[in-house]
Amino acid sequence: MSISIYKSAKEMFEHSNTLSPINDFVGKIDYFNEENAIIETDLFDIDSLRYYAKKNCGLDVTEKEKELFETEYRGGSQGDYSSEMTQKINNVVDSLVNFRNSKRAVVMMNNQWWPHDNTDEAKCLREIHFRLEEEDNNFKLCSTGFFRAQAVDIMPKNFYFVYTIMSEVLEKVKKEVKFEVKMGSYTHFVTILVPTRFD
Repeated sequence: MSISIYKSAKEMFEHSNTLSPINDFVGKIDYFNEENAIIETDLFDIDSLRYYAKKNCGLDVTEKEKELFETEYRGGSQGDYSSEMTQKINNVVDSLVNFRNSKRAVVMMNNQWWPHDNTDEAKCLREIHFRLEEEDNNFKLCSTGFFRAQAVDIMPKNFYFVYTIMSEVLEKVKKEVKFEVKMGSYTHFVTILVPTRFD
């Protein structure tokens, strides 16, 4: 399985549209930042992207925001990753701060096993693995997302969520360590890539 390298989430999104449906899709963005994480579409504008990213990172959202931006198709309960997310993020930070080469800096979206017919718990994103990569004493925070399934039209929400959670982890790690850490790469693993949630 080869890994395709992309300059931005938008480039990966556009290429995915030409490939889906396909099994075992892998793409990587070498330097992930807010600018190259944003994909605006008819389904997701920048405000809805920011809303879902905040919500799924366990940050405060208002009832007004919920009324404005939440729809079942954009994710519903299946796309809600917020459960215990503050604790999960803090656990990742603690892991990376205390064990620089940790292989346990992982956020799991489900908190327990789930029956296959429970749609709410059939989270498309299963885990995000975080790591610190070192080169010439320069550190980068990198991550890999593992998806059970990925609808291409929902990709914009997922990319911006991953960027946001990486930013949250990065800022907390930087407060705890005495060396500089910058944003690094993001790798997107998908078992089955499909055009829409209905496929």
